Amino acid sequence: MRDRRWFVAGVALALLLAPSPAYAHLGHCTNAEAASTIAVSGLLAVVLFRPWKKVSTLSAKITRLALPAVLAIAVTATGCGGSKPSTPATGVIHPPSPVRIQITQPTPNQVTGPDVTLVVNLVGGMVVPAVQTTVTGNVPTDRGHIHVSLDGALVNMAFSTTQDLHGLKPGPHTLTAEFVAVDHLPFKNRPSAAVLFTVQ
Repeated sequence: MRDRRWFVAGVALALLLAPSPAYAHLGHCTNAEAASTIAVSGLLAVVLFRPWKKVSTLSAKITRLALPAVLAIAVTATGCGGSKPSTPATGVIHPPSPVRIQITQPTPNQVTGPDVTLVVNLVGGMVVPAVQTTVTGNVPTDRGHIHVSLDGALVNMAFSTTQDLHGLKPGPHTLTAEFVAVDHLPFKNRPSAAVLFTVQ
């Protein structure tokens, strides 16, 4: 029984600590990933410590109730880097890029339906195909991809200047587009643009 619990714990921790695509590229987890991490780590804690099982001493009861919460918080903090973008997990930051990025659609304060087309304009740079994600030697500062975030959560790693977003919830939203290197890591000056719009 004890061996099985340690096996379950090891597998669950390995899954929780494996970086998500958002964490690997931006150094942070999306809200959905953070919520799923909390849920899985909480379930793991319950399986390991079985707080419903009767114990004789008060200290044992407190331990059985407190340890699941501590484990869930610790695993979540380790698996996610927070809600703000930061330096990627590799610690690599590319030199500044001369590229300027502009969002031409949607326009600021535009009222849209639940389906929105994002159109960006790159000045001094170009988007490369999805197959070009590795480089040898110096990373070109005028070629790369576009990372699209909605309300701070990464929703797409775009390989064109036009992206369709579907099923957006009613209310105000902020779209952010960041030009990143061909290996998906950021440039030092982080060329980006944002637009606020409202879905009816």
